[in-house]
Amino acid sequence: LKREEIRTMAKDLSRLREAEAQKERERIAALQLEKIKKEEKIIPPGTPERPLEEKPAKGVLIPRPLPKRPSSFQKVLIRGIVIFLCLLLISGFFYWALGTKRPPTKEVTPLRTGEEIPKEEEVVEKPEIIISPSLPSTTETKTLEISKNEEIPEVFNRLMAEELPKGEFLRIVIKNIDENRLASLEDLFGAFQIETPEGISKKLEADYTLAIYPQAQGKRIVFVAKIGEEEGLAELLKNWEEKMTKEGVFVSGNKVSTFFSYFKTSSYQNVNFRYLTISKEDSGICYAFLDNYFVFATSFESLKKAIEQVTKEVGLSDLREKVGQLFIVGFEGKTLTPQLEEIFKKYQPGGVLLLSKNIGDKEQLKNLIQGLQNLSLKETDLPLFIAVDQEGEPISRIGFLEEKTPQSEIENPEVAYQVGLKRGGELYELGVNLNLAPVLDDMKSGDFYFNRTFQKSSETSGELAKSLISGQKEAGILTAMKHFPGYIGLSSNPEEKLFTVEKTPEISQFKKAMEAKPEFVMASNLIYKEIDQSLPFTFSSSAIQFLKNNLGSEVLIVSDDLDQNSLLKKFSLKETVTKPIESGTDILIFSGYRLPAEKGLDEAFRAAQNKEISLENIDKAFLRITQLKKTLLK
Repeated sequence: LKREEIRTMAKDLSRLREAEAQKERERIAALQLEKIKKEEKIIPPGTPERPLEEKPAKGVLIPRPLPKRPSSFQKVLIRGIVIFLCLLLISGFFYWALGTKRPPTKEVTPLRTGEEIPKEEEVVEKPEIIISPSLPSTTETKTLEISKNEEIPEVFNRLMAEELPKGEFLRIVIKNIDENRLASLEDLFGAFQIETPEGISKKLEADYTLAIYPQAQGKRIVFVAKIGEEEGLAELLKNWEEKMTKEGVFVSGNKVSTFFSYFKTSSYQNVNFRYLTISKEDSGICYAFLDNYFVFATSFESLKKAIEQVTKEVGLSDLREKVGQLFIVGFEGKTLTPQLEEIFKKYQPGGVLLLSKNIGDKEQLKNLIQGLQNLSLKETDLPLFIAVDQEGEPISRIGFLEEKTPQSEIENPEVAYQVGLKRGGELYELGVNLNLAPVLDDMKSGDFYFNRTFQKSSETSGELAKSLISGQKEAGILTAMKHFPGYIGLSSNPEEKLFTVEKTPEISQFKKAMEAKPEFVMASNLIYKEIDQSLPFTFSSSAIQFLKNNLGSEVLIVSDDLDQNSLLKKFSLKETVTKPIESGTDILIFSGYRLPAEKGLDEAFRAAQNKEISLENIDKAFLRITQLKKTLLK
């Protein structure tokens, strides 16, 4: 019993201590809660209490739940938001860039009544400066650029101080970059203050060659220009000599002492020249007339060298002119450009072929033709053949003319004459002087060129052609009937393929038309086996002789266009332009449709220069052409 009481008392004490400990804990908790309430803000009534987060026991690992995969809608939404933000950033950048770099807006002042709006200054493109070929020939050209004429002596003297190869001409071109032109003769004479014959620059053409000639004694100057007006030139030079004899020689305002005080005469290679010796170091004033050129030099050696070069070039120039007169060429454009002028100055062709690319309206065409004729007369003293294919429909190059009656609709000689007369009158008014029509090929229905012919019997076609040619002749137009002996039996364009014909076509219509005495006959580019087994008609001496035997030797023979694939695919360009000359063809048409006409002219000239073609044939053709031009056109 006593032990039981002791146990009961121990339990009571334990409960008592536990109760006191609990009270102490509650008291401490109440104190802490009161402290927290003081530190925290007062939470408005009605706010739900946040559940206290249970912190995991230290050292206990609690696995995190896997993230929930977004739905398809959420994916699309997120991507859309990202793209939108990127676009927003990019547009913002461009707005900043363009907005900040935009030039400031000028304040617009309102115009007063009657005040005009000022026009914006137009930017005019400067034309290209054309440098004429050098005479004499030079190995190199130096271009000196200046802004004003006063700079000429300075830049020229700098070049004179340089080391230059002896015995060779160095051409000097002085270009005024501010005025976009080459220095003129007056500019040179004025810049160096040279006493020149009064008015000599008006006697010489604007194109000239100024060159330095280095020799053992020093550098010498050579000047060559073509004479524009010969009358009175000798008198000007005589007065100039007398003035220098009395007053002395002045250069840059300073008087230059001379070894002799007067001019003397000498000669070199049968060319007379005048000279005044300044010093024994081969320095002086020398000048000569050579053909149509004025040559000036400051030493005997440089003058002699210039005479040699110019003599050679003049001979080549004569040959170039002769070869050029044998060509009727096509060209680009509807106006006379500086580039076209240079082509005509260099090659001096005998005629031009007007194609659609050259034809605009009536006024434009008249101006173009007149400009070309003036240029030819200036360069060669000969007019041009202005040629065109004005056959009537379907081939009438000048579309704005009224008379375009197809040959197939001409029924009798009276109508043919009136067609030729009216057509010729319209051409004559424009300045055209050569019509490459009528077409006399004896074709059958289905032939490639059939719709361009009279489509009648050979006898009737000959009569109609005779009357049409007479009408053109009455109007002042030259005629080239075509295409002897005929483009027959062709299913496709003979310009693209070289055809061979077994038998010679009917030619009686050509013989009949010859009674009207046409000035030209155009030959075809086919191979006729009965005449020549391998060569096109215009390439064959046998074929040309066949033509002369049937039509006579008075009519000038002109080729069909040589710038055709049918020829150029089988023959070289050199053969294409030289074989017709060798065969006896008088005039070569080169349209420039596929290759520039200059290339054909270059090949022909080189062959003539190298004597690869008969110079006798060139001379004969040149003489026949110039005689016709002088009697009928000049």
